[in-house]
Amino acid sequence: MNSFETRIVKTLEPSVFLRIVFIILLLGGGALTSVFEVEAKWLRVTGSIAFILGMFGALSQSFVKPKYLGDMEIDETRVKIDLANSKEKFLISELKEIGFKYAGYASFWKYTLHGNKNHIYFTRLSGERYNYEIILQNKQMEEELKIFLEELSTGDSISFKKFGNPSF
Repeated sequence: MNSFETRIVKTLEPSVFLRIVFIILLLGGGALTSVFEVEAKWLRVTGSIAFILGMFGALSQSFVKPKYLGDMEIDETRVKIDLANSKEKFLISELKEIGFKYAGYASFWKYTLHGNKNHIYFTRLSGERYNYEIILQNKQMEEELKIFLEELSTGDSISFKKFGNPSF
């Protein structure tokens, strides 16, 4: 067992209100241009514009690059967090548990073109809890993390918890 390295990021989280507006524009514009046979040219043009705006808004989240905050490296002895303004190292023997919230690779609301957003957290023996949003660039990186965390939790010193998508 060697180590696992990934990037710590902060992703844009659009509001639920905007999501609903874009879905209404998408469905309304599509219905106006395709389902209903509207004779008025201005209604067809308005429906087409609404459809295009809905498509742009619904799909644009995938193109927004997550903000890079730092790096995380985990090996069998330590967890190393390297953020822009601080560097911390935590020994595995000082940790009570490691948890991973898996959103599923390429899920609609959690996917960006730069990778998939997931959360990894760990709790120290003193009760302090650290939570970081990490990004997995591809399916291979997801499998590496899965194997690494299973090997890490085989010892009796630390427990591993999974949340989110049960396929991880």
